[in-house]
Amino acid sequence: MDAVEILKLIKGRRSVRRFTEKKVSPEALRTLIESAVWAPSGSNAQAWEFVVLESFEDKGLMDRLTPFLPGLSETPPAMIWLCVDMEKEKAKAGKLGVEVMGIMDISMAAQNIMLLAHGMGMATCAIRGFNEDVVRLALELPEHISPELLLVLGYPKEPGVAPARPPVEQNIHWCKFGNKSSV
Repeated sequence: MDAVEILKLIKGRRSVRRFTEKKVSPEALRTLIESAVWAPSGSNAQAWEFVVLESFEDKGLMDRLTPFLPGLSETPPAMIWLCVDMEKEKAKAGKLGVEVMGIMDISMAAQNIMLLAHGMGMATCAIRGFNEDVVRLALELPEHISPELLLVLGYPKEPGVAPARPPVEQNIHWCKFGNKSSV
């Protein structure tokens, strides 16, 4: 895949909250998690943990969690909860790891998952607005495992609509802020 194809994949990914009933296979979910663990990781902490729920086995649990997830009107075919092992992050990177780097690592892992899912014909939506206590209880997370992000995924009912983006020139500065001309 060349750079043009990669950029096309990036530009084509959309956040989608409505999915068909087609199930996401355990093999596809495993492949998505494999892409996540190849994301960059600050101090190489790799303090991520992934809790995967899929409609084959976990439909009841997913149905119970969905009402606590803003913006979702129906249970998705799969959920990937991206969590940070705070003990591991603290041991590897200290306060900075716990407060910042773990979140950054999870974000990069999520981007890998979202892009690969799009390349596999699926759609995703990242959700951070959830009740952490409910999630901890439902997923039986130990105290040192912090749920940071949820990715819902499946096969889209309809394609997502691309939001407008400003021209890149509007957001790029050369050498210092405010300098809009390149060398």
